[in-house]
Amino acid sequence: MRPASLVCLTVCLTALNLQGAEEGLRLSIYATADDVQRYLATTNSREKVVQICRGLQVSRIFLEGRRGDEYVAPTTLTKVRDFLATKGIHASGGIATVPGERFGTRQNTALGWLDWESDKTRQDIAGFFAVNAPVFDELIVDDFFCTADTSPGSERARGHRSWGEYRRDLVVSLAESLIVQPTRSARSSARLIIKFPQWYDRFHLFGYDPPRMAALFDQVWVGTEVRDPKTRRMGFVQPTEGYMNFRWLASISGDKVCGAWFDHIECSAQNFVDQAYLSVLAGARELTLFHLGDLMEGHPGDALLASRLPELQAAAERVHGQRREGVAFYKPPGSDADENLYLADYLGMIGLPILPEAHYPDSARVAVLAVPAAADPDVLSRMHRHLRGGATLVLTPAFVRRVGGAASELAGVEVGQASEPATAQEALIGRAKVSLPMPLEVDAALKAVRSRAVVRVNVAGQSLPFLTSRRWGGGRVLVLNLRTFSELDFREAQEWLLAPKRRGLPEIPQELADPLRQRLLDPLGIQFSVPAGVALCLFGEACCLYNFLDHPVGVHLDGEHLQLGAHQLSWRAATRPSGRLRK
Repeated sequence: MRPASLVCLTVCLTALNLQGAEEGLRLSIYATADDVQRYLATTNSREKVVQICRGLQVSRIFLEGRRGDEYVAPTTLTKVRDFLATKGIHASGGIATVPGERFGTRQNTALGWLDWESDKTRQDIAGFFAVNAPVFDELIVDDFFCTADTSPGSERARGHRSWGEYRRDLVVSLAESLIVQPTRSARSSARLIIKFPQWYDRFHLFGYDPPRMAALFDQVWVGTEVRDPKTRRMGFVQPTEGYMNFRWLASISGDKVCGAWFDHIECSAQNFVDQAYLSVLAGARELTLFHLGDLMEGHPGDALLASRLPELQAAAERVHGQRREGVAFYKPPGSDADENLYLADYLGMIGLPILPEAHYPDSARVAVLAVPAAADPDVLSRMHRHLRGGATLVLTPAFVRRVGGAASELAGVEVGQASEPATAQEALIGRAKVSLPMPLEVDAALKAVRSRAVVRVNVAGQSLPFLTSRRWGGGRVLVLNLRTFSELDFREAQEWLLAPKRRGLPEIPQELADPLRQRLLDPLGIQFSVPAGVALCLFGEACCLYNFLDHPVGVHLDGEHLQLGAHQLSWRAATRPSGRLRK
């Protein structure tokens, strides 16, 4: 039993830390089971960890008790927890639900996930929470609470359901029986945190069901680990993906979404810090750095992050509680995005203030309806009401194809029976020709029949519509001829989760980016001229710019000209009308 004085100290420090989390931006570190054994096993090594924590103003460390066969006994976790409490650092628990030789049963497909139909997997997971819940106030589940197993046991259990539907039902049911119930039985006051990974457009395929899963947990952490967008190892993920993931999950779970989690993997110092900025702009009140071992080894991003903490803390305060505005991007939970996978990320990279929404955004002045929106069985009737209210709706050819003839009639386009993937080398804006430094992925099946082609592209000598426009009721329908990824792209690249290839949209020249933005931002009363690679976020009383580029750029925003330095954050007062329609 702990001495009474230490118990009192721990409780008091915990209360202070939790109060601090409500008042401002908080930093935490995730220590893997191996990190705990390597860096927190002795008093001397623990003191070194504390020095690192002080440099980054860390107030919490997540102590992982299990990662496959990597294991830390609860007695050791208790000693580390109590030591950290004497240093003013709160400790929470954690688990990475991955298989080992002696822990759980590995699934039969490529990724290192668990077979959740296995009795051993279920017993081992439930046993972890029963034993660790008495040690910690909070426990977090790292982002492997999913499966791609296709073994005979899984095949029998899924019955007539699709693999995605079966896996979502399975994982949700096991969250209740293997995590929530054992935890509450061991310690009724323990809080549970679910961490979702960054690959939001693939959740539904592998068991993640944010609405049902978040309802079972006390808090939600969001993966914002986007890393280097120009390398293959972790996918060609756009720097905006963590922001889109966070905002979409927040549209589902509201105030339960608290923390953002990112790492050092494949990151330059600037890549690492870019993740922090977009996490804060998305609304994170706590930044969790993965993992302790990387910090102990001295990644260059840590020093840069420490130097930027005052600006990040100020940004967090400025964002907190603000009403968000922008271009809504409708993605119902569980929706497929084939042909338009991760499109929101790419639109954000050309300076559109994209706001992912899990529910139809009927008060938005501008809304993007890509393939995911077609999963809504009432989407056509919602579109009609929205347009009668004066909205601008931006469709993709793949969305029109999914919804069918009524959508085609509404947009004044034809899309054919199947997509015809093509790449454009040149854009045509009026009489001006704009060369594209990187080919732009389009659908050659698109034809403008009762709409006007505002921008065209040249594909192998053939002129195709790239942006079409048609008035409908009191509103307007635009069709933006963009493709990102299909399931075939993933299979060809042998990729499961992340962007499998580079895409041309983030590289488009300003001569093309400006007219695209003009059409989508005019209904919001915004004039914005800038090269691609600069993000725009809109709030009720302010707007924010963040430059992802490695060089300064000139910006024209609502009549004001400014210079934005490389990787610079800049705030401006809002001078526009509300981005919402009156219902």
